[in-house]
Amino acid sequence: MVHINVGHRIPLSAFNRLRQEVWDLPAAMDGPNEHGNMHAMMRTLLQQQIEFQREPGWGFLRWAALISRRPANDALWQRFRETLGMDPHTYIDLSMALFASTIDGKRTITDRFFAPLRPVYGQSVGKFLDLFVRDLSALRGELQKPVAQEVRGRAELAEFPYLKRYPFVRLAAGELTCWHPLVLARGLEDAVHIRLSDHGEEYTRPFSLIFERYVIELATAAIPDAIPEADYERALGGNAPKVEALIQLDSCNIMVEAKMALFSDSMIVTDNPEKVMYKTKRVRDAISQGWKVSKSLSQETNPYYSGERPENFLLVVTSRQLHLGYGEMLARLYPPGRLAYPDDDAEQRLPLNHIFILSIEEFETLMGSVQAEKVSLSTLLRKAAADNKEPSTAKLYFLDHLRAHGLRKFQPHLIKQAIDDSHLRLASVLGGGAFA
Repeated sequence: MVHINVGHRIPLSAFNRLRQEVWDLPAAMDGPNEHGNMHAMMRTLLQQQIEFQREPGWGFLRWAALISRRPANDALWQRFRETLGMDPHTYIDLSMALFASTIDGKRTITDRFFAPLRPVYGQSVGKFLDLFVRDLSALRGELQKPVAQEVRGRAELAEFPYLKRYPFVRLAAGELTCWHPLVLARGLEDAVHIRLSDHGEEYTRPFSLIFERYVIELATAAIPDAIPEADYERALGGNAPKVEALIQLDSCNIMVEAKMALFSDSMIVTDNPEKVMYKTKRVRDAISQGWKVSKSLSQETNPYYSGERPENFLLVVTSRQLHLGYGEMLARLYPPGRLAYPDDDAEQRLPLNHIFILSIEEFETLMGSVQAEKVSLSTLLRKAAADNKEPSTAKLYFLDHLRAHGLRKFQPHLIKQAIDDSHLRLASVLGGGAFA
């Protein structure tokens, strides 16, 4: 618990009035789920609960590690440096240090914690702490900014704490205290994306290409015969509908489509079906693309035609967990009839229960498990599609399908390499020592 003593003691009458206003907040703002969509309402409860149940991991290195692969004169690399105040490798090292500060259960550190790093990392240490630390006065100012007010009313009760942006508070004595280890974990995971999101398309356009290439990299590493988008386009021409990768095995066409966007918290906590539909346009675009490609694959003139009745599957890989699950679940979140098949045969070619919406973390685990020959991709997808047809066996998160096969989270090469490289850099700075 973080103990805060600042300002005048609030009168008991004023405190009770505030408690009553918070209690009355849902009814005062929007009414009790006026949209009448139970599935959308239930989804709003997931963000906060699931994110507090999910164990900390090394996924917070992913964004910086992907950008660090770019040359130093790359526009996005430079944007990273300008926005976060340091290059990606320095950011990774300092993130590792901050993450380590709570691993042993400690919640409070002092400025001495980073003292061993200052001789080498210099002003970057202070700039890094400026990203994640606020005193109470500065925190009050952050919470009053327009960006903090985007999620309002009843949705605030479902939002993961906004404090993930500033997971450490600087107390009067100068100590830095972490609000909660999982608030820090989620804050580190989203930090790069949140800061770069201020640049809109100047960030999302180039990073989408990086994200798509990473998804192709994972797919082709797991299944070397996978057909990347470039090869498919060369065979069919630039105007042909296509996906990031096509995997053909065991009488299956498995299409992989990557979708990266801002995907703000306001989209995740809304229970308004119209807003859910509007804010998941990128996902709908992926599904539409899957239907087009599956139709093309059913034609004998397609070089990748594999018979009249192959089973088609679509994996939509998103840049963050959107709590959308699979095609039929997405259709339930939308207004009735708004996720419709484009033609009479589309339901046979690619039914909604054959469409899975995975976070990048889930896709890393899936491809890693396939690469390690721990599971057959076609067998897993057939079983998952069958399970999702029945409410009693359906699973919202693809990770649960993996767990049903005894599989656990997989650490991809990208993140392993980032950890190993950072350990070497930090070891050379610390001389084999440790943080205070």
